[in-house]
Formats: sequence, structure tokens, C-alpha cells
Amino acid sequence: MEYRMVHFSEIGSLSASLQFFSFSEAHLYSAANLCSILASSPSESTYSRGAVVLSLTFHGIELFLKSAILGKPPDEKFGGKAGHDVETLGKRYANLYPGKIFEFEIPFGTEEVELVEPDPRVVDELKTFIAEHKKATPPDQQNRYPLDTEGNPWNGIYAFEPNTFLPVIKKAQQDISRLKELIFNG
Repeated sequence: MEYRMVHFSEIGSLSASLQFFSFSEAHLYSAANLCSILASSPSESTYSRGAVVLSLTFHGIELFLKSAILGKPPDEKFGGKAGHDVETLGKRYANLYPGKIFEFEIPFGTEEVELVEPDPRVVDELKTFIAEHKKATPPDQQNRYPLDTEGNPWNGIYAFEPNTFLPVIKKAQQDISRLKELIFNG
């Protein structure tokens, strides 16, 4: 058997931004490979393995957004829960990289429903409900752990289907590859 040790020095000379990018690519690559296995071998497909695919994909997107953000003001810090919130990171990214050319669909976002002539109280109640649900069920945690910090199941119904999620990963990989050229080589 031949061994090949890999070492941090492989990316150690890169900027922090490109180190984050390297990890982003690795997470998405791993998510795509595992998802492909689950899609082609139904007997291998379990919810736990699907949750790992979702977690790897989520973290890959988070790391890409952080890499792009670090590409502008390289001293930015990502502390607290906002540092793991892809919606918050996505807004920061969009502010730093305005324009259609830098847009991409960020998986795991919350879709806003447009109400016709909404009652302001209903809108406020909805926003409060969404914020409370997001706090109780943090998207960056729900696929990493089977239970919340109190040992309770996550509030909601969760499922995974590899054949329909694989194109989501592939699209994210394509978008991020395109954006890498614009952000880091442009």
C-alpha cells in the first residue's frame, strides 16, 4: 500500500480568502460525491447520509461567501451566529459584489412570499415567527446534529432525496467556479 500524506502547507501560502475558497470547493466536492453514491445506490441512501450531504453543501456555500467577502476587506471577522447565517453572508456578499454578473442562487435561503395588500400586523407576525423558528432551528446546525442543544428533535419535517439535490450541488459548483474567475482572477 502506498501512502500519500497531505499537509496544510499545500494551502498555507494562500491568502485567507483563497484558503476559505479551497475548503469551500472541498466541501462541495465531497457533498457531490456522496450524493452521487446515494443517488446511484438506493440501498446506501439513508437520512443520516443525506443530512451529511446537506451539511457539507451548506458549509461549502458558507465558506465560499466568506472567501468572497474576505477578498474585499481581508480583515473582516465572522463572529457569532451571523457568521454561519448564509442569508446574512449572502447580503454582505451582494453589497460587496453588486451587479448581475456576481449573482448566484444560494441554496438554503428563505423565500419571501409576496402578499397582496398585506395587513401590517400579519407581516409583523410572520417576520417574528420566521425569526423565532430560525433561532430555534439554526440552518447551520440542523443537518450537523440529530437533536438540538436541549436533546430534542428539530422542530419541522426534514427529508432528503439525492436525485433531486445533486443538480443543486452541481449548479452551486458551476456558479462558484464562474465566480472564482471573476473575484480572484479578474
